[in-house]
Amino acid sequence: MTQLYIDLSGVAVIDTMVAHQLFSLIEALRLIGVSSTLSGIRPEIAQTAVQLGLSFEDISLRSTLASAIASDLKLKKV
Repeated sequence: MTQLYIDLSGVAVIDTMVAHQLFSLIEALRLIGVSSTLSGIRPEIAQTAVQLGLSFEDISLRSTLASAIASDLKLKKV
């Protein structure tokens, strides 16, 4: 399986169109076997996503890009 890391730490604001496109991208990638991990989500972005009714349920989330990569490396060693 292939892994894509999407780091949003440098993104201050995401509008509704971008949020929908991001979640559509993650879902489309999942269909072809690519796992996605979101990192660096600011509270404002999380609030926008929740207001839009977007679910983070099936998406891997990490606070930083470094922790996302480290977490995946630990899983691969096991």
